[in-house]
Formats: sequence, C-alpha cells, structure tokens
Amino acid sequence: MKRAIMLVTAILVMAANTGVFAEQTASDRNECLLLSRNCKDQVDDIYTRMQRLNREIEKGTRVYTPKELQQLREKLAETQEMLRSMEKPGR
Repeated sequence: MKRAIMLVTAILVMAANTGVFAEQTASDRNECLLLSRNCKDQVDDIYTRMQRLNREIEKGTRVYTPKELQQLREKLAETQEMLRSMEKPGR
C-alpha cells in the first residue's frame, strides 16, 4: 500500500511538470508535452496524458521533426510503462 502511494505521488509530481493545457505555438506544436514549457498549473491523469501524446504523434512530420516525434514516442512509452507498473497485482 505504501509503495502504491509513493508511485502515485511520483506520477503526480511528474505530471505537474507537464500540465494539462499547453499554449499552442503558431505551428501547433504542443510544447508542454514535448519540452515541458508553456504549461498551465493543472495536471493530466495518466489516460489523458497518453491520449494527448497519441494525438501529437499523429500530427507527424507536418508539425514535428523526426527527433521531436521520437521524444514524444519515448514519453508515451514511459507513461504506458508507469500505467502497467501501477496495474500490477500486489503493489
């Protein structure tokens, strides 16, 4: 139980760095998800974060460079791993 509380707290702290609503730049890049900049004071839940990352990845190279797309994919993979570790029985 204590470990689960610590894990949830860690996720909330990480999510606080990447707020809910990002101010979009003129090129429609989500700098909050990509660079943790231009974020408001709100926090995503883990499912919302995954949806937002997927939407940004779907914009592809018309909005993001290949390197930026790779960063978004890595953040999505990290988020999915966090969810899997939270869902494991016995935690």
